[in-house]
Amino acid sequence: MRENLARAERLRLVDSARRAGEDAPTLCEGWTVRDLATHLVIRERHPSAALGIFLSRFDDRREAKEADYAQTPFAQLLGLVAAPPKWTPGALPGVEPVMNTTEFLVHHEDIRRAAIEWMPRQLSRAETATVWAQTRVALLPFAAKAEGPVTITAPGFGSRTAGKKQAGDGSTITGAPLELLLYLIGRKDQALVDVR
Repeated sequence: MRENLARAERLRLVDSARRAGEDAPTLCEGWTVRDLATHLVIRERHPSAALGIFLSRFDDRREAKEADYAQTPFAQLLGLVAAPPKWTPGALPGVEPVMNTTEFLVHHEDIRRAAIEWMPRQLSRAETATVWAQTRVALLPFAAKAEGPVTITAPGFGSRTAGKKQAGDGSTITGAPLELLLYLIGRKDQALVDVR
């Protein structure tokens, strides 16, 4: 099911991007929908340029690829997002869910929630269970930076705690799995969660 959610979110993101338009804003500061689509294409199709996302010494490669795609018609750019190359690591069995589920879930919401009016989505129970698994993974790096233990609670799915048990009282974040995932990934202002 996880693999199916990664693929489904890829196509849902493309549909939302098409409807929003290339110049629409996203939650990624300074990025339009076109910029976000370009990021996704570079991430999958140009591994050495994609290193520039994380390492400044590869910025030149990333910027060169961004310039290459700046002239690509928007519909064609979205076609590249929708249909990844066969040689991408995500094409390997079991890799796509790990590599793409959170990426496409979060970036899809980056497009949706940048609109003036948006509504939370209702994913299926199976899809939400997959998101909950992704959220439990995202908790670890988030909790490692926190001052005390962090507990995430998703009604109907359970709770998970991580972090430094000796330091401070800690915090509890409650919400639907997708909302928790967005919060942990850095979309705190847009995530519909309760933090105590």
